[in-house]
Amino acid sequence: MLPPGPRIPEALQTLEWMARPTAFLRRCAERYGELFSIHVSTIGATTVLAWEPDVVRRIFTEWADVARGGEAITALKPFVGPRSVIVLDGPDHLRQRRLILPPLHGEKMRSQASLVAELAERELASWPRDEPVATLPRMRALTLEVITRLVFGARDRAEVEPLRRAIERPLKITSSLPRLIGLAQGWRRPWQMFDRAVEVLDQEVARAIARRRAEPQEGSVLDLLLAARHEDGSPLSDGELRDQLVTLLAAGHETTASALAWAFERLSRHPELVQRIRDGDDAYLDATVKELLRVRPVLVLAPRKLREPLHVGGYDLPAGTHFSPCSYLLHRRPDLYPDPHAFRPERWLEGRELPPYAWIPFGGGARRCPGAAFATMEITEVLRVAARHELVAAHPHPERARRRSVAVAPAAGGRVRLAA
Repeated sequence: MLPPGPRIPEALQTLEWMARPTAFLRRCAERYGELFSIHVSTIGATTVLAWEPDVVRRIFTEWADVARGGEAITALKPFVGPRSVIVLDGPDHLRQRRLILPPLHGEKMRSQASLVAELAERELASWPRDEPVATLPRMRALTLEVITRLVFGARDRAEVEPLRRAIERPLKITSSLPRLIGLAQGWRRPWQMFDRAVEVLDQEVARAIARRRAEPQEGSVLDLLLAARHEDGSPLSDGELRDQLVTLLAAGHETTASALAWAFERLSRHPELVQRIRDGDDAYLDATVKELLRVRPVLVLAPRKLREPLHVGGYDLPAGTHFSPCSYLLHRRPDLYPDPHAFRPERWLEGRELPPYAWIPFGGGARRCPGAAFATMEITEVLRVAARHELVAAHPHPERARRRSVAVAPAAGGRVRLAA
C-alpha cells in the first residue's frame, strides 16, 4: 500500500506541479504528512515524497543500493548522454564521479572567483536604472558565459555565442509544459525537435573539445578532463567528455541562474541584509547563500527509483516506485529551522547544530551534486557584486515559484530595480 496523496487526476496534478510546485507541495504536506504520493506525467511514475530527516538520511545512505538516483532520471539520457554522471549508478557512477570531481574542487573554483566577479560587474553595469529588470534571463546569460569560460575555456564572444545558442534550444523545449509532457509520453514531434536541438549542441561541444586539444588552456575544466585518466591509464573518450560537459552546461546553467534570480528577488526585499554584505561581512555573505538555498531550493526533489520493494513508515513501496527526499519541505520544518518561512541568514551564525541531511540543496550521499562548490562560488561572487548596488523590489508581493525545465524559479523572473 502506497502513502496517501491527492486524488485529483494526474493531468491536474501535473499542471499544479509545473505552475505552482511549492504551493502544491505545501498543500500535500499539510494534508498527508511526512510521506505522500503524487502522480505527475513529466516524472512518468508514481512518486513518494519524504521530508522526515531520518528517512531522508536513510535514502541517501543505507538505502542507496535500493533507491537508485540514475535510474530515476533516465528520461534525461537523450540530452546528457548515457555516460553522464547523473544517469549512472553503482561503480559506473563512482568511476565518472572520481574523474570530474577534481576539476570542480573548491580550491580550483575559488581561484576563478575574480573572473566571475568581473563578468557579474559587467552584466549589472548594463542594466537600466530605476526600471524593472527580469533577472532570470540576465542570470541565464551570465551563468552560461561563466560556464563556457571556466568549463570550456572559451576566450571571447566568438566562442561563447555558438555554445550559448546550442544549449538554449533544448532547454527552451524542456521549459515548455506541453512539449515536456510530450517528451515524457514519447510523442513524435517534440522528440524530433529535441533530437535536432541536441544534434546541434553535440556539434558545438565537439568543436570546443577539438579547439582545446589543439590549443590547451591551463585551468579550464575541459583541459583538466582531457588530462584525466581512468584507473587503467586510458583517457576519457570523446563520448565521455561530451556527456560530462553537456551535464555541466545543462545542470550548472539553469539551476544556478534560477538560484541567482531568487537571490535578487529575496535581497531586494531586505535592504539591511544587502548593506551588511556591502560592508564586507564575508561570514554573513556565506550565511546568506545558505539561507537562500534553504528557503528557495531550485531542485525541490532528489529523485530515486526503487529497484526492489521497500517498507517504510508503515507502507510497502513496490519496486519501480520513485522515492524522493523533498528539500523544499525538509528546509521548512519548524523543528529544524525556527520561524522557517523567514529569510534570516543570522540563523546560520548562531551555532545551532542540525542533524545530518537537514540541508540538502545539492542532494546528499554519494550522489551529492559534484558541481556544488562551483555553484556556491558563483552565487557568492555575484551577490558580492550585486550588494554594491541598491536593489529595490519591482513588486510589493513576493514572487511565486514556477517550474522551468529542471529548476524551480521565480514566476515573474525575479524582477528588481537598480536605484540610480
